[in-house]
Amino acid sequence: MMRAWMLACAALWAALWLPAWTGWTSLPAARAAGDTEARISRIRAERARVRALARKMEARLGRLGRELQTLDRALVEAGARLREADAAVREADAKLAALRARRRGLRRRAEELRRAMRLEAAAAWRHAADQPPWLDVLFGASVADVPHRQYMLSRLVTAQADRRREYARVLEELARTETELVARRKELARLREARRARKAELAARRRAKQALWRKVRRDVRLQKERDAELARQEKALARLLAEMAAGGLRVSDARARQVSVRQLKGRLPWPLKGRIVAHFHSRPAPGRPRLAGVQLAPRGGHRQVRAIAPGQVRYADWFGGYGLMMIVDHGGGLVTVYAHNDALYRQVGDWVEAGDVLADAGSTGWVENVRLYFEVRDRGRPVNPVRWCRR
Repeated sequence: MMRAWMLACAALWAALWLPAWTGWTSLPAARAAGDTEARISRIRAERARVRALARKMEARLGRLGRELQTLDRALVEAGARLREADAAVREADAKLAALRARRRGLRRRAEELRRAMRLEAAAAWRHAADQPPWLDVLFGASVADVPHRQYMLSRLVTAQADRRREYARVLEELARTETELVARRKELARLREARRARKAELAARRRAKQALWRKVRRDVRLQKERDAELARQEKALARLLAEMAAGGLRVSDARARQVSVRQLKGRLPWPLKGRIVAHFHSRPAPGRPRLAGVQLAPRGGHRQVRAIAPGQVRYADWFGGYGLMMIVDHGGGLVTVYAHNDALYRQVGDWVEAGDVLADAGSTGWVENVRLYFEVRDRGRPVNPVRWCRR
């Protein structure tokens, strides 16, 4: 009776409360799904807006700007193909090294087996020269030893057979490894030849870019055209940054509050291992606009550009005289700009952590040598990066 009453109460509770409880537990999941969809739609809208801004800026390019854009795109594509070729060579090298290590292991094992079988053969030969074991029984050996000797002899024969089989298997695998090594060497040679061709292609693209620089240096009219375009693009960048500060994605703001980037002012890392070659508010050349940031030259072959703090990518594309450019929003009105890159490894909407690789410093835009243009904007106003990054 008591059991029936408890079952009835359980059924009543399930009928009254379970639907409401399951509905309540589904609310957080539904809210999370809605937040994700909203975030994705904001990212798509941001990318569309950025593409529209880039097209608008490119539509205003003069003849010189369009020539620069064509050369930069060819330079970037050649660099990407060279990186792919480098990666293929590294992978083939690693596979070849692994095969060589396997061959060394197989050769060692084959030698160990060969030595063991040789020693066993020599011991059997010596034993064959001795008196037969049944004579020991006639001259006082224990009869109980005979079955033991037979057992040991059978174990020896089995062990020898196992070693012979393993030896044959090792030799077969060694032969396959040698064949694969030959094929891998040929593949590596082909890939290295392809990499040499990619290097030559990249060198040719760089020579074409240098030829444009020489043409501009010789022609005062072209210099004025370039400087006018740079001035227009600097204003376009300022408008772009102002629009980003006024609205857009807000994921970075929420996450940046957790890390308190402003508390790290003066202690943030520099985005590139190098030195400042053009300081804040200086003129790179007479008649050129004053820099709203600094130009960094890499040191010791270090070309990786890293995020100085957590944030969200707001722009990642070519931008006139700035070349391949990336903008990261760190929340709270703090934005960083990384320009003149040869490659970008993030896209609009991506969240990055401090130290994440964003790009490779390069020579796109109006720079002759490998450089990184680095700018810090605080609530829309350019500030000296030296105040934010470590001395």
